[in-house]
Amino acid sequence: MAAATKGISHFDISSIADWFFTPESLKAAAVDIVNYGFELPITKNFGSGEICSADGMRFYSPSNLLRTDYSAVLRDRGITMITHTADNLLMLHQQPVPCRLREAAYDLDGLLAHGTEMEPTICFTDTHGYTETVLAAASMQGYQMAPRIKDIKDKTLYRFERGPSYNHLDPIIKGTIKTHLIHAVWDDIVRLIASINTRKVSAALILTKLGSYARQNSLYQGLREIGRVNKTILILRCLHDEDFRRLQTKEINKGERSHDLDRFLFFGKQGALRSRDFLDQQHSFSCLSILHNAIVAWNISEFPAALERLKNRGRIITDDELALVSPLLWMHVNPFGRYDITPERVLKSA
Repeated sequence: MAAATKGISHFDISSIADWFFTPESLKAAAVDIVNYGFELPITKNFGSGEICSADGMRFYSPSNLLRTDYSAVLRDRGITMITHTADNLLMLHQQPVPCRLREAAYDLDGLLAHGTEMEPTICFTDTHGYTETVLAAASMQGYQMAPRIKDIKDKTLYRFERGPSYNHLDPIIKGTIKTHLIHAVWDDIVRLIASINTRKVSAALILTKLGSYARQNSLYQGLREIGRVNKTILILRCLHDEDFRRLQTKEINKGERSHDLDRFLFFGKQGALRSRDFLDQQHSFSCLSILHNAIVAWNISEFPAALERLKNRGRIITDDELALVSPLLWMHVNPFGRYDITPERVLKSA
């Protein structure tokens, strides 16, 4: 790379890799770019930052690498990168996880650990992004997880008591919340939520551990009952509120569209993770997040000049029209950079 890049030496590249490619510095760089893009006045036209979507993107990895699992999507072994995309298309958070693990608990981790100035309170996911315990833990943290639940017609809805009648809802409300399970472990639930909130333990770690022996764990059972309340409310809202269903689909599609940009940028090593070191894999995803946010933030910063040029031509773009435009554009981006591969430079470097 140094031999083919004008003005950059091998020493420069190696020094940056050795001294600056740390998880902390890469995270700080991504946060700074996101905050810059979010503070631009025009960004509010694309989203307020109060809503985000979470989804997993799978990358192929050779079978002999650590943390790789078989993925039905890839039909091979790979690693999942879970991303949180805000409604203004800036990437809040990214995290690599093995493909075998359910994404739900990591979706909550991203809401707690993104570190940006945005404060999303609603997170839309697909059906893999929820469990009843995660719905409960998120609601007690002040977040609303809003998964698009598969086979929603087959899900059990719950009431608190068997006595009351709800007319049209009685045929579909077939379960009853076991409140005694919640009362029995309420103090433990409060301690668990406080530990997650103060980052003493990650939500992904503790909720996965609880789920691994669910039948024997009273804390899991109590948390699950709270989650069933949240799931019932969410399903009823999806059935009743068409605008909410449209917003849910819109935000999830933004996350899928963001994956297209990530695949466009992740061309090195044929778009596969080949490093054996997990830290190197994490660096690859962190750098991808920085590039993603740099492109989106640059596009947002260029919108005012583009709107001014259109205004000079007699075309006025209203805020409502601008909200229909996406800053997730990359046709003008050359992901390969520019290289000086003249024979003289190559021979001099050799």
